[in-house]
Amino acid sequence: MPSISKIRFTNVIYENGDKRYNDDIFQFDGHNGAIILENGGGKTVFVQTMIQAVLPHAEVAGRKIKDTLMLENTAAHIGIEWIISERPRRYALTCVTLFMNRGSVDSYRYVYEYGEEDDDSIDKVPFVVKSADGRERPATKDEIEDYYITMSKNRVNAHTFSKIKDYHDYIENNFKIIPSEWKKIALINGAEGGVEKFFDSCRTTGQLVDNLLIPVVEDTLSGNETHDFAETFEKQREHFKKYKELKSRVDESRLIESHIVFYV
Repeated sequence: MPSISKIRFTNVIYENGDKRYNDDIFQFDGHNGAIILENGGGKTVFVQTMIQAVLPHAEVAGRKIKDTLMLENTAAHIGIEWIISERPRRYALTCVTLFMNRGSVDSYRYVYEYGEEDDDSIDKVPFVVKSADGRERPATKDEIEDYYITMSKNRVNAHTFSKIKDYHDYIENNFKIIPSEWKKIALINGAEGGVEKFFDSCRTTGQLVDNLLIPVVEDTLSGNETHDFAETFEKQREHFKKYKELKSRVDESRLIESHIVFYV
């Protein structure tokens, strides 16, 4: 399962423009982290903004992202760098640029896989550009779209997606970033103290299964993703069958090896 290396927020403006992340990078390097802010300091805003890099347009606490961030006539850029391999160190970058389009939230979705010291790592994505007078400003949605498209044409590991579902399928199949798990994270973080309250009722493994795993499965079965769930289940069943066959062959080979050693 991938872990978070870095999170980057650029031109993330909220509370009627009184608060913002101009261009900030939060470093985790695969370790656990804690976000400590005073009441009303923007913890829920941080979580909802971060989640956009996995679940574009996601709501948290019943609040739409267009009501959380200021997106009129501007664009917010969110990126997460994930550690997907330790040796050698490999990263996956998921980026979402949010903007308004005819009164509704729209977005550009982009992923890129790379190694250490890559020229297009999360730090070097041109979320910020220099104006003619030398000052730095946030990239427009058109400027960042050009970058995403250029990268997807020139780098085999860079991709853009016209549909959110295609984006979800790709990051799940290639990076093991599971959107359904992040939907549950959004739900748990939907209320002040929601995390503590949720896990207070999950003190045993059985309670955790009842409150977390089963509802996710039920939501999938009752929604429009039933076919996807069944297809995923069939794929996993085939993996288990192949595993059993392989394990049987390994056991047989070990038995043969023991006989050979005996005869030698």
